[in-house]
Amino acid sequence: MTKPTTARDCIVEAFLQLCQTLPCDQITVSQLTKKAGYNRSTFYAYFNNTDDLLKQLENEFFQLVDMFLPRGLRIFRTGVPTAEERLLAQSFFKTNARILVMLLGPNGDPRFVHKLKSHIRKVLIQNLQLTVDEMTPQLQLLIEFIINGHLQVLVYCYEHQSPLSPLDFWLKLRSFIDQPALLAAMAAKSDTTL
Repeated sequence: MTKPTTARDCIVEAFLQLCQTLPCDQITVSQLTKKAGYNRSTFYAYFNNTDDLLKQLENEFFQLVDMFLPRGLRIFRTGVPTAEERLLAQSFFKTNARILVMLLGPNGDPRFVHKLKSHIRKVLIQNLQLTVDEMTPQLQLLIEFIINGHLQVLVYCYEHQSPLSPLDFWLKLRSFIDQPALLAAMAAKSDTTL
């Protein structure tokens, strides 16, 4: 996140700082305004309550995901990001690191985790042009595995200040994946013996 420049930015920054030690659903308007250095009326000029602040952060993040994810999928499929895509990925991860870790971390919003996974799943299915008939139980499990794995990698990279960016990790991971076997697993018929 860039240096706060507006009252709203300062309030959001205070929220992110408080989330490092408090669960996001336990943060009060009083705590936020005191930390941000603004009064309650300034807070209410931007947000209805702390839940509204959280929802606005989540919605802004989903808009960014919608812009980035199709490009991210293309990078993962081809393994060759363009210079523009590499800059977009770096900007996306750098700009959203703190918000993503806060939302997915131990003090975050469990509802957000569910919403994010559902949102990514929908975008993946659309971009892979999968039909309802193609959504076998194996494919659904594989998609869940991919989503959960990638989200945990993002959190790990940010929490441990990994020298390897999430984009570079994905590109390295791609080289270990047997692409034909992965595609075959995605197309496999449902195993009814499980």
